[in-house]
Amino acid sequence: MYNQNRGNQRRGNFGSGKPSRYGREGQQQRPHRNPLPEGFSLYYIAVVCPEPIETRVKAMKDHMFREYGCIAASKSPAHLTIVPPFRAENDIEPALLDFLSAFNIGIVPFNLQLKNYGHFDNRVLYVDVVSNDDLMQLEKECMQEFSNQFQSIIFGMKPAFHPHVTIATRDIPEGKLLEAKDFFEKEHPFEDSFEVASLRLLRLVDGTWHILQ
Repeated sequence: MYNQNRGNQRRGNFGSGKPSRYGREGQQQRPHRNPLPEGFSLYYIAVVCPEPIETRVKAMKDHMFREYGCIAASKSPAHLTIVPPFRAENDIEPALLDFLSAFNIGIVPFNLQLKNYGHFDNRVLYVDVVSNDDLMQLEKECMQEFSNQFQSIIFGMKPAFHPHVTIATRDIPEGKLLEAKDFFEKEHPFEDSFEVASLRLLRLVDGTWHILQ
């Protein structure tokens, strides 16, 4: 079970449902990523947020799509990334699942609190995470054990760990991030919590991230 701390939650609609005046033309102009080599997939490992947090965050993502055409973040469930996206051969997927099953056995469940909003420059809008030593230790241990077991996997980018739950990323129209953040802060202040007891493996399939375990 997980705690629900929703004292400051406001319910209601996230926008009017009108079509975005930004999104679809802008989406068509974004360049496509290079395809993966045959026999490879993209994966990441994460803390996946349970209900009702998933539903709340999805409503925010839907608002960002309607108002600004943002769609990139909607391709993943609400989550906190622990092992960032990496390319791996499909043949090692069973080993990835075995690694995660073994690692999860050693996790001592702990409570995690989400509160307020934050952003990275003008590219990422997110729900913020209250500082948590257990989460920081979990990320450190998982990355170390993962790197030791899968030494052939090379990360294209490994930023410093800054836990967050993404609402919109990469496709926010110029000058609109702070406008969106101000809307959420005023109309939908966020405070919630849940128990972290396991990590999940996700794989990119046809442009959407699916939970494997």
